[in-house]
Amino acid sequence: MKPYSEYSAEELAMENLFIRWVRFPNDPPIRSFWENWMVKYPNKKDTIEKARELVLITSEWKPEILSNQDVNSLWDRIRTSLEIIKERETGDAPQEPFAEILRPKNIILGVISMALIGILCFIFLIFIR
Repeated sequence: MKPYSEYSAEELAMENLFIRWVRFPNDPPIRSFWENWMVKYPNKKDTIEKARELVLITSEWKPEILSNQDVNSLWDRIRTSLEIIKERETGDAPQEPFAEILRPKNIILGVISMALIGILCFIFLIFIR
């Protein structure tokens, strides 16, 4: 595990100790830890502020409840996308209709989007405990 001083704002915003400090700032041991840490690493002020903002935003976030139809539709779209990618990798798919969708840039954006959705789900699960 790397030290907090090497964390990005996004990584800090996912740390339980940091989340507890932001959500419960009057907890003496946690407050003391982070206040001392900020004195030791004053160059991380912007990172702390950004991470704190991320935690506060996600704390206020109330997800919409998806209907079963919406969930099934989303899974169908994911399966279709995976099939297209698999066909593209094996060379069985026609090149023209999906050429734009399967450009490396678009695939990377899709992977990043799915990662962000995963992170948001993870944060949501932490808060509903």
